Amino acid sequence: MAEQIVIRAPEFDALVAYGIGGLAVLMAVLCIVCCSFGDRRRAWQMTVGFALLMGLSALAAATGWLTRFDVLPPPMLAMFVALLVISLAAGLSRWGYQVATNTSLLALIGLQSFRFPLELVMHHAANRAIMPVQLSYSGYNFDIVTGLGAVVLFTLLWLKLDVPRWFIWLWNLWGMYCLMVIVVIAVATSPLIRAFGNEPAKLNTWVLFFPYVWLPVVLVTIAITGHLLITRKLWRTQ
Repeated sequence: MAEQIVIRAPEFDALVAYGIGGLAVLMAVLCIVCCSFGDRRRAWQMTVGFALLMGLSALAAATGWLTRFDVLPPPMLAMFVALLVISLAAGLSRWGYQVATNTSLLALIGLQSFRFPLELVMHHAANRAIMPVQLSYSGYNFDIVTGLGAVVLFTLLWLKLDVPRWFIWLWNLWGMYCLMVIVVIAVATSPLIRAFGNEPAKLNTWVLFFPYVWLPVVLVTIAITGHLLITRKLWRTQ
């Protein structure tokens, strides 16, 4: 039963902790720079938004609130749902329309390149039994292809080479598919479902602790929102 679930903090690993935390901070800054398109007011608004999102999630993780499964709905489930709502709302909003209109495809695709180093860090985390192996490319997560594809596409576009529009569409759809798979696996390996077993190494509880909480809160949110913005950009520039 949910009341019997005991959550323990993962073993500290510098590469994983600083990798996740550093990428989250770096991506927040890059998003503000790339998506405010020189508007100081917009940059300030985005800075405040990221600060609140990162600060509140860090506080929830540090105080142990996210590890509570004796309340309904469990905070972990509420976090996952809230992040999906935030991502969809941002990507489909008027702000999303303005960003898709004023931000270059080069920048939008380049922002997704973080998924390559992120997958390397996650693979290391799986090897150290910090997170379930199912969430790495040794399991069912092949998002490293998305990250590599973003690096290749960014390079080709930066060199002003001709890239077929269908290829960008294919990469974008693949990236969205990978994110859907990741979300499903993240929920399946949570203490709520435990689809792959009850052993600590098979439970997705590491994201309930700081700084790992910034993986779903910041990085996954940026990835989902980014794909929606790229989709709107591609539709507008057909």
